[in-house]
Amino acid sequence: MGKKWMKREPLSKKYIDEVPNIPGVYEILDSRFNTIYAGKSNLRDRLMGGEFKEARYFRVRFMPPKAAEKVENKIIRKKNPKYNLRDW
Repeated sequence: MGKKWMKREPLSKKYIDEVPNIPGVYEILDSRFNTIYAGKSNLRDRLMGGEFKEARYFRVRFMPPKAAEKVENKIIRKKNPKYNLRDW
């Protein structure tokens, strides 16, 4: 668990319904596959919120919460997603 990213999937209710209810790290991508948000939590809950209007795809990597925080921080530092408002 946690070693590989699941393949990138279209952001649709069909795929959101198939996402397991477990912790992990996720990236929300726009139509050009740019990461617009990275986070750690229950992915299904975040995707059901629908707060990212330009979101078209997502990918997820399931892992324990402590590991997820490290991976999330690495993604944010490397890709600087526009909806992650942290100052690094």
